[in-house]
Amino acid sequence: MLTISIIIPVYKVEAYIEECLASVVAQSDAKANIECIIVDDCSPDGSMDIVRRFVDNYQGAVQFRLLRHEVNRGLSAARNTGIDAATGDYLLFVDSDDYLSADCLSTLVSGFDLCPGADVVQANNLWGVGLKSLWYHTSRPYVLTGGQACVEAILFDRIPIMAWNKLVNRQFILSHQLYFIEGIIHEDNPWTYQLLSEVSTVVVLPQVTYYYRHVTTSITQDKVANLVKRLRSFQIIIDHVMNLKQVRPTGMLLYVFPVLLKDKHLIYQVACPEGAKQAMRDVEKQLFATAKTLKRPIMLLFFLTICRPMSHIYRIRFVRSHIQNIKKVVGKFELMIDRLVYKS
Repeated sequence: MLTISIIIPVYKVEAYIEECLASVVAQSDAKANIECIIVDDCSPDGSMDIVRRFVDNYQGAVQFRLLRHEVNRGLSAARNTGIDAATGDYLLFVDSDDYLSADCLSTLVSGFDLCPGADVVQANNLWGVGLKSLWYHTSRPYVLTGGQACVEAILFDRIPIMAWNKLVNRQFILSHQLYFIEGIIHEDNPWTYQLLSEVSTVVVLPQVTYYYRHVTTSITQDKVANLVKRLRSFQIIIDHVMNLKQVRPTGMLLYVFPVLLKDKHLIYQVACPEGAKQAMRDVEKQLFATAKTLKRPIMLLFFLTICRPMSHIYRIRFVRSHIQNIKKVVGKFELMIDRLVYKS
């Protein structure tokens, strides 16, 4: 029988961790053996007390394993610890403030009926205020074949770029050394991009199996305090994807662009330290140099909107409301160029 390793990093989630664990043990029809690896990233609150009490009182088929970092090392390191400790055929990353649907694993495993031996099975998720928004809309399951098709799916929001809610072949992870980059924000972006650029097959399912909770104290909400670190992270991400050989990096660069434009708008709106402004200037130079290296004039013009005075365009409500659609239009032009130049 298939074995699935669920990896849950824990850090300051005492309000949510019990619901997360309860959703794991509710996977009674998974048709798989389940091990749940909980990595305590030196959480300073009562999260692990709740975890230990839950595990001690649990009697069931899920095999829990508790690991601990001696110092706080961040989400990437906690996930990497889980990868090294896992023994399952497939891995499933779960954030400890989120939770699974009752049929999450059985639904993901059903993806192998469509494509036995798939590298990744991806299902849908609900997110946003009140957990009302679907990540993507499709009424039928389908299979993506080849790295370029999978990367294009990221660009056009047909696959979430987050690491969670993906059933991923563990041996594939190990053989390709697909570990998370430590010490950065948005660590999911380069990891998922590299994963999907190297896989052979991805099954995409329409069912909702994961609930992503917006937490006001989470890293994604602390925009100003983490601005410099986020910009430095994008420098690392851009360098990382430019060094990948499997696919062209256009998709990833266009994916990160709207975030950078929002950050530039944030710098105009609030009093930011000089370090944040310099970090943005560094990213701008890096993007321009990258676009020139790739010889992509449309992408270069798109990136110019980060610079003054063009960046003020983001103050227009229509642009803010439709930035993702604008990104997709630019992406379609770039992919047309790709197919003409590379005949792919």
